[in-house]
Amino acid sequence: MRLSFKVLTLSLLSLALIACVATYKAAEEGVAGYRDLRIDRDTYYVEYTEAARVDWEQLHSFVLKRCAEIAKENGYAYFDVLEKDEKTVFLKSNVDEIEIMAMGEVQTYPAGARLEGKRVTYKIKLLRE
Repeated sequence: MRLSFKVLTLSLLSLALIACVATYKAAEEGVAGYRDLRIDRDTYYVEYTEAARVDWEQLHSFVLKRCAEIAKENGYAYFDVLEKDEKTVFLKSNVDEIEIMAMGEVQTYPAGARLEGKRVTYKIKLLRE
């Protein structure tokens, strides 16, 4: 009986953690994901926006991953973080409805709903050495 309780507890904990995992991706047409803006030859703004349930450390990891990709794509060996910012944002969409998977359940919000999110932004300079 005690072993079954442990297995059930671990299973529920695993499901909860899986539901809170964010996926690294470009924002493209949506609000969640990364975006970058080239300021000059070797300076960029890189941001990552995700739902409020995702922790700040995960967002910083995603931004750093994108910064490394930008450096590599442009033939640079390194990058230096000049500035960084994190803030709570409200995500709004002009689609008919928004569906969000949270804790294993789909939550549906009407068009124009304001959902809390998080955004991390880095300003980076690409470096060869």
